[in-house]
Amino acid sequence: MNASELVRSWYSEERRQFLSWIGRRAPPALAKAAKQVLAAKGQTEGFTEAYAPADSAIARLDALLPSRDPQGTLLEWLEELRSKEFDFFEGGSEMVQVGGIAITRSAPRGAAWAASLAAAMRPHLFGLGSAPLALAGIMPRALFREFHEEPLPVLLRSALETASNKAEADLRVMRDAVTLAGKQLAGRLYASSTAPHAWRMIVGLGPLTRAELARGLGVTKRTASQSVTSLQEAGMVLLRETDSAMIPASADLVPRE
Repeated sequence: MNASELVRSWYSEERRQFLSWIGRRAPPALAKAAKQVLAAKGQTEGFTEAYAPADSAIARLDALLPSRDPQGTLLEWLEELRSKEFDFFEGGSEMVQVGGIAITRSAPRGAAWAASLAAAMRPHLFGLGSAPLALAGIMPRALFREFHEEPLPVLLRSALETASNKAEADLRVMRDAVTLAGKQLAGRLYASSTAPHAWRMIVGLGPLTRAELARGLGVTKRTASQSVTSLQEAGMVLLRETDSAMIPASADLVPRE
């Protein structure tokens, strides 16, 4: 999914449950960000048993922390999930009877998504403390299959490299956004002191309306509108007519996939 779909998605209830779980389980900075998105969308916290696998995964990971060997810890954790948590196992295919005829179909998906989510909520595993940074995609489905073409350590290293590269790209975007704000908003903060905060939300979360910005920032609609006006006058945002959401004027600052 495009990153901006987190906020603009039609799947409102799925988004609510996803952000609610992060708000309960993540370190302070990530939890605050999740709750800020819920506020922007005017949604309350929810709870669903669908996230039970994620709870199991994060409990097992926490039992192995702290650690000075991130990859070794992840491998130990992976073996636990593969051998002791049935929900995580990824079967290749299964034989079923349909109308008296035996057919082969793909087995139901496991809970690799829950493992990746749990790992993303523990950045201090990699020495990142409580930084507002999540290394997403560390535990792909390939790690939970019964048969794998490469050894698990090799697959894990590849997943870590991919996740790190994506995180680096995100950090570059945010650094460029902060630099641009410092340049373009210099001398304009008298009109709206919240403009830099609104700008970071738009870049980080994707398209946001004035009302969503107001709720997310905890300010009045008038204050949010003043922030947007300052950003427009600085040439930093554009109004998307299809949904009245504000988007970065530069395509380089649009959230990645």
